Amino acid sequence: MLSLDQLIAEATALPAADKTILLEKLVESMAGQLDQDVLREGIQTAQARLAEIESGAVQTIPGEVALAQVRQLIEP
Repeated sequence: MLSLDQLIAEATALPAADKTILLEKLVESMAGQLDQDVLREGIQTAQARLAEIESGAVQTIPGEVALAQVRQLIEP
């Protein structure tokens, strides 16, 4: 098996078309893991925000107020 340095040396020596194929395959192989990492971070953030709300550390804004604020930002 090649060492990481050997693999990098061989990969960087490839023609551009082969590098593109290699890059696509590497991204495909990581896509599932990246999606899981993003999902995990999103869940952790949501849980932390919920804990802040439940503890009273932050207060929520009623939906009607939030919509009014957004409308003020986008309507001239």
